[in-house]
Amino acid sequence: MKILVVDDDKLMLSVVSKKLKDKGYEVIGTNNGVESLRIISQEKIDLVISDVMMPCLSGFTLITMLKSFYFVNIPILLMSACSQETDILSSHGVESKSFFPKPIDFTRLFARIDAYAHNAQVA
Repeated sequence: MKILVVDDDKLMLSVVSKKLKDKGYEVIGTNNGVESLRIISQEKIDLVISDVMMPCLSGFTLITMLKSFYFVNIPILLMSACSQETDILSSHGVESKSFFPKPIDFTRLFARIDAYAHNAQVA
């Protein structure tokens, strides 16, 4: 499974990417939401994990853009240090189980990723 991690906080990007790699996932990381669109258009990405609050292109805008184009089937998990984001998740088509407040509960994150991986294999 190839996972794209997007976070403008380089330390968070590094930590999440390393934890995912340690679990055996193939990881591409970027600290730029705009760059994430380029990567998605050039790579076969199975899952996106994105920060919500980023300059230039927020996680919510990224979701809107992906759902507007042919990338609609890529699952997206959002993470944020701001827990109030949960109030507007549904307006962007994000289930609450796909939102991860920072600091990240990696046990919960891995369980969610494993559920996506299992569903992808079944489909």
